[in-house]
Amino acid sequence: MTKFDMGAAWDDSIQLLKSHSALIGAIAGVFFFLPALAVAWFGPTPIEPPAGASFEQSMAALRETLRQMVPGQIIVGLSTIVGSAAILRLWLARSGISVGEALTFALLFFPTLFVVQLLSGLAIGLGLILLIVPGLYMIGRLTLAAPSVADRSFYNPIQALKTSWELTRGNGWAIFFFLFLVTVVIFIAAMIVGLVVGLIAGADDGFGRMLGGVIEAGFGAIGSLVSVAISAAAYRQLATRTPPDVFQ
Repeated sequence: MTKFDMGAAWDDSIQLLKSHSALIGAIAGVFFFLPALAVAWFGPTPIEPPAGASFEQSMAALRETLRQMVPGQIIVGLSTIVGSAAILRLWLARSGISVGEALTFALLFFPTLFVVQLLSGLAIGLGLILLIVPGLYMIGRLTLAAPSVADRSFYNPIQALKTSWELTRGNGWAIFFFLFLVTVVIFIAAMIVGLVVGLIAGADDGFGRMLGGVIEAGFGAIGSLVSVAISAAAYRQLATRTPPDVFQ
């Protein structure tokens, strides 16, 4: 059993982000950044409860806000699946491919990856509902499903999930904590920048929403791209059936 090395995975993630940087940046911009920006700019604004609102009224406003956000978040999620698949294919393909070929692959395998994400989400959600801890563990165990599809061209989503489960045996918590630490760093950076933007925008709601949308979409795109890089690096490290250098 291969032991997951966080330091090596981080170094490999940085190398992946540097490779094909212009192409990766273009794909991330189109599939990660622009959809999120469109939702932030043109989607529904959060519903503010009235002054002196009761707890029930505040919760009702929150529920309505979340309900209105669902369509936009679905669009962003579907776009992220396509962009992630194309980027993973560029990184994990065993021979050089073009962006067009990577995007064609992403569209061809979109149904598989959609089901993978759906089943993973159900498994993680069920684990979180039951005891929280099992859900967190499932995140680490199922992270390599999408990279396995990008590398091995699985059409069967169950096969992709089984492959991730096998590759991450004994490393589920290490992979989860690695993803968690990186996510926390990005979240803190986004909060700091958001506070600065709030001070700059002042009382100008229109300008504040536009600038805030750019910041939100930008950090969302960065977070998605880094998460994809980490999953690819973890896969390269743990997929011991062939040496990692075949991906380079």
